[in-house]
Amino acid sequence: MGFAERRTYRSLKKSWIGFKIAKQEGNHDKMKYYAEGMQKFQRQLGLTVYNFSDILKENDLDSTKLNEGSGAAVNEL
Repeated sequence: MGFAERRTYRSLKKSWIGFKIAKQEGNHDKMKYYAEGMQKFQRQLGLTVYNFSDILKENDLDSTKLNEGSGAAVNEL
């Protein structure tokens, strides 16, 4: 396992921890942020991508429109 792959696994683990904390706090914005990050890292590692349909379906159209014009990086964990 190379450096980049280990780094991606660490990022995935940190995302799960952040997601659990956000869930305990009831913070849906952070839960969505971490869920998107986890899916990104799972794709990069060639793992099965977990479906967060109940979290990601909320306000997807609104957040996509906001992120398109802002020029801000998305999923920078």
